[in-house]
Amino acid sequence: MEDWSKVEWVKTELRDYYKPKLKRDLKRNPTPEEVDAKFREIYPNLHFNLLVGTYEGVSVQFYEIAKFTLEEFETFYEDVEGYFTEKFGGGWFKLNMYEGPTFAMCVNYKPKAPPKWEHLLPKDSKKS
Repeated sequence: MEDWSKVEWVKTELRDYYKPKLKRDLKRNPTPEEVDAKFREIYPNLHFNLLVGTYEGVSVQFYEIAKFTLEEFETFYEDVEGYFTEKFGGGWFKLNMYEGPTFAMCVNYKPKAPPKWEHLLPKDSKKS
């Protein structure tokens, strides 16, 4: 990553994931520089799953409709909601972030547009 300021929002979203562990490891509050260094350490290990919510009766069921490597994510991280709207249309999306196999954080998006994702749902979902 050449310009870390472009992923500042990712660092902010993930802070509750990596800062407490860093604090435990250091046995003190980390400095801003140490927090930045920890984020830069975990960033290359990130990957992402996209889920969409569908109303089924009185509840919302979420289904995975896409997976993104870090390299794929870096093609749209500056306008995530715009990318989702263009590729998947509108809906209730959850972008799950993982460091390796470990769930780290979820960011919600609710773009307003006609859905383009319904064909991606599993055959046994109540929406398909």
